[in-house]
Amino acid sequence: MIKVIINYNDVNDEFRRMNDILGVLQYKYKNIDVSYNKVKDKNELFVTINGEKLDCNHTLDFYMNEVENILSKEI
Repeated sequence: MIKVIINYNDVNDEFRRMNDILGVLQYKYKNIDVSYNKVKDKNELFVTINGEKLDCNHTLDFYMNEVENILSKEI
């Protein structure tokens, strides 16, 4: 199981984009658990995948590669 946390302060367009990207990943891989963590720092939005902090300015392909790397390490 891959644990993904969206750390956010405000529900804005960038948050919605990340939520959409993670929805695609959940649909494709089926073993991704997405949760949300509201942080106090303004304008802070980042994702953690199995504890690794990632910025949210990447494309869907980048996150798919990250998930594939995690899955290949688990095998």
